[in-house]
Amino acid sequence: MKAHLFTDADNTLWDTDTVFAAAQLEMLREVEKLTGRTAPEDEDQGLAFLRTIDQRIATEHPDHLRYPPALLAQGLALVLEGERVEGAVARVTAPNLAPTNAFEPAQSRFLDAIRRLPPLRKGVREGLLAVTRARIPVMIVTEERAERCRKFATEHQLDGLIDEIISVRKTHEAYANLKRKAGPGRCFMVGDQMDRDIVVAVAAGFSTFYFPGGFAPYWASELDSSETTRIDRFDAIVPEILAAARIRHST
Repeated sequence: MKAHLFTDADNTLWDTDTVFAAAQLEMLREVEKLTGRTAPEDEDQGLAFLRTIDQRIATEHPDHLRYPPALLAQGLALVLEGERVEGAVARVTAPNLAPTNAFEPAQSRFLDAIRRLPPLRKGVREGLLAVTRARIPVMIVTEERAERCRKFATEHQLDGLIDEIISVRKTHEAYANLKRKAGPGRCFMVGDQMDRDIVVAVAAGFSTFYFPGGFAPYWASELDSSETTRIDRFDAIVPEILAAARIRHST
């Protein structure tokens, strides 16, 4: 019997949340300087303040969590100046929003900051090595640019453990197409986001592993997790995948 492994990248293979949190806090402090207003000084509280606005923008913007970072800087400024979150988000996501250059430097610094190499998550190298040695194909499925994933994979020396990087919007149809192209055998998906990595993959016939990271959007908190296996390190996937391929796992 054949097996095919598909995996998310950000916050699944590498800890992108650590890099994003640092970049977001840098943006918050930059906006504080621009407005002369202050957010909570405690880092955890400041990050929670920022991410409340971030997630609200993501729910309204057509590009979801991939909206332009300048909108977050502008939204932060409005809220720091006293506007309610709902009103600030409505203004920055309005189709007729007037362009402003005031937040371009903050956006540029944010984009530079998130290019930093994120650390690998626990068990990633060990898990990929075990699956690759069993000649089970490994595909990264990401909504990010394939070039960015390839760069991080190369810098972490994972190139030889990845067969393909697929950049696609994660929908039921996309997963169904991936499963069909994989051909006969059992398809597995590993990811940190219940909505983008797990629920739609399950609906398309994948077996899934939920590998929660440091950040989960509020809209995913009530999604059903009963049809997935929760893991606390990446290589916990190995026994089930090798069993599906009828390969004995030796530790």
